[in-house]
Amino acid sequence: MNADAVFRQWMEIGDRIVCNAQGFSPLEAIYAPERRRSDPFNHLEQSHPALFMTQFAAAKMLQARGLKPDLLVGVSLGEFVAMSIAGMIPFETALKEIARQPEIFRRTSPEGALIAALAPADIRENSPLMSEATIVAGENAENHCVLACQAGDTERVSAELRRLDIPFQRMPVPFAFHSHWIEPARESYLEAVEPLSFETPFWPVWSCCLGSPLKGADGDLLWRIVRDRMQLRATFAEIEKDGGANYIDLSPTGTFVSVLRQTLRGTSSSTVRAVMSPSGGDLKRLDAVLQLVG
Repeated sequence: MNADAVFRQWMEIGDRIVCNAQGFSPLEAIYAPERRRSDPFNHLEQSHPALFMTQFAAAKMLQARGLKPDLLVGVSLGEFVAMSIAGMIPFETALKEIARQPEIFRRTSPEGALIAALAPADIRENSPLMSEATIVAGENAENHCVLACQAGDTERVSAELRRLDIPFQRMPVPFAFHSHWIEPARESYLEAVEPLSFETPFWPVWSCCLGSPLKGADGDLLWRIVRDRMQLRATFAEIEKDGGANYIDLSPTGTFVSVLRQTLRGTSSSTVRAVMSPSGGDLKRLDAVLQLVG
């Protein structure tokens, strides 16, 4: 991906913005010589701006090659990316805000965890421990949910998932986003985003927080995006009612491809493609996506 001139240009622009605002280089963190693809990228001060930059740069790369969106869909941090791509908030403004958010949560909120599980959202009803120690932070598909818990319960919850023979993966974040456990950050968060203003989007932006297209944005919505449950399954069900789409996953892990395929299986003519993957082969995936342009 870094061989593409447009992708590289936006990554370098973002890197300069974060260097000037926060005093460190996301590119050095991403491309450090000692870093392996399998290494966790879980330092929020680095991963937050890096994820935003990568997805934004990938979108600009596709646009430069002639692939224009009919709509944009965002979930969690991706909602900020979608709003910026659609012109609702400038790239520099959004990136600076994303880069300063980790400090707010470290200063105000207890440590926690998000755990993606290959299980339905009602998993908590089948286990007293799950019901006691977790809440559902996201419902991605019929058999894929995200659980939030406090840091002290992470190992107990993981052990219970193993006992139930449920595949799971801890997400690389140190807080229980999309749950009441980050409520202590609310006042500081709202104060930080209060100066932001938003324009009308160039393309419809669907929110996986609201489960519908955005009609506007303000500080309260930005807080809900990080605090409320992620509703990926419900959001795509609504999009499918309008005839579906050719979905392109711009997340660095390509995680939502398997989730969406589970959601759409046997019920839709929609297609789902990823551009990036931790296993490599990004340029081949890019070529496959660009065939959509014709």
